[in-house]
Amino acid sequence: MASAITQCSTSELTCSICTDYLTDPVTICCGHRFCNPCLCLLWEDALTPNCCPVCREISQQMYFKRIIFAEKQAIPTGESVSCQLSSSAMLICGRHQEIKNLICATDRSLLCFLCSQSPRHATHKHYMTKEADEYYRKKLLIQMKSIWKKKQKNQRNLNRETNIIRTWKVFIHLRSMMISAEYPKVCQYLREEEQKHLEGLAREGRIVFEQLKISQTRMAKMSVLLRGMFEKLKEMSCKADVNLPQDLGDIMKRNEFLRLAMPQPVNPQLSAWTITGMSERLNFFRVYITMDHKICSNHKLLFEDLRHLQCSLDDTDMSCTPTSTQYTSSWGAQILTSGKHYWEVDVKDSCNWVIGLCREAWTKRNDMRLDSEGIFLLLCLKVDDHFSLLSTSPLLPHYIPRPQGWLGVFLDYECGIVSFVNVAQSSLICSFLSRIFYFPLRPFICHGSK
Repeated sequence: MASAITQCSTSELTCSICTDYLTDPVTICCGHRFCNPCLCLLWEDALTPNCCPVCREISQQMYFKRIIFAEKQAIPTGESVSCQLSSSAMLICGRHQEIKNLICATDRSLLCFLCSQSPRHATHKHYMTKEADEYYRKKLLIQMKSIWKKKQKNQRNLNRETNIIRTWKVFIHLRSMMISAEYPKVCQYLREEEQKHLEGLAREGRIVFEQLKISQTRMAKMSVLLRGMFEKLKEMSCKADVNLPQDLGDIMKRNEFLRLAMPQPVNPQLSAWTITGMSERLNFFRVYITMDHKICSNHKLLFEDLRHLQCSLDDTDMSCTPTSTQYTSSWGAQILTSGKHYWEVDVKDSCNWVIGLCREAWTKRNDMRLDSEGIFLLLCLKVDDHFSLLSTSPLLPHYIPRPQGWLGVFLDYECGIVSFVNVAQSSLICSFLSRIFYFPLRPFICHGSK
């Protein structure tokens, strides 16, 4: 009977995987018990669903049931007794001939009782070998669990990386297709915007053109009426004085009527259309221009041209003199000979200004004029409350709103392009196209008095 009990108890405390006593035992769904580490390693290596190593029943979850730690000395057999006798001979203190049944917690050495009382170990904490085995076995199991958790976490990360690697090239290819599909949409949107812009420009152009034609017709008729009145007055001046008061009264009434009906000139101005993405594109080529105050060129002829131009724009004041506005100029320190460059100038506080690029050779001369070669300038001139924008090479007016904050200047040297941009509106003011630059260029700024 005792033999049967011993055999039964031994089988219950033995792991069928490692055939040793259970270590950190766990019970799975079918009721069989195994060492937790043995079962974890077995199931990790298995290619099939987790199943019991004994009955092969599938088990998706481990049910942890705490079981008293098995001790190999709990049920001694003949074989275990002989092992204990042989191991006891090895645990005799050679100095005191006592059994080493204590473990030092500091240096983990086996000691007999007398050794534990020696000056070297007297202040240390000691455990009986049985208690020590239990203590260190618990610590060992804690470390095993910690390591296993780290291994499982690492395995999850490994699985994730493996899945990413397996699908990465497919993802990159798919991503490339998505991006490639978006750019035509942008191009299509920009083409539609361009079409709307051009249609709007054509529509506004037709409206302004009709206004100009109507105004032209009215002014032509008014010119005939005024000429007729002038000739009538000329005839009256040759008549007898007796009828002069009456005729003059009639003429004065007609003159007052004509004054009130006098047609006003049309001030043509187009809308500033925003161009999507233009500011972002130009900012890729952003540079910061500094001024070179050592260049002392004084372009008096250019300033005279500006004053004369300003007076020619003033149709209401025929007595305008060329000395009405004073100008000062400055040159950029950078010399541009290649590439794309974009910079901005604040014109908020100036009503009369000239900004752009000039041939670098003009820094050494004082005879530059508005019709000189190698100058690519945008002009803003104020007459009364009206502002006029003009560009040089040749002198050309632009009927669009003037920038009231920052003016952007863009140079594409190789393509021969100089563009001026209203930064606040992200709209184009004007461009010099298809020019050939075979000479260095310098930024040029000229400000006039308000």
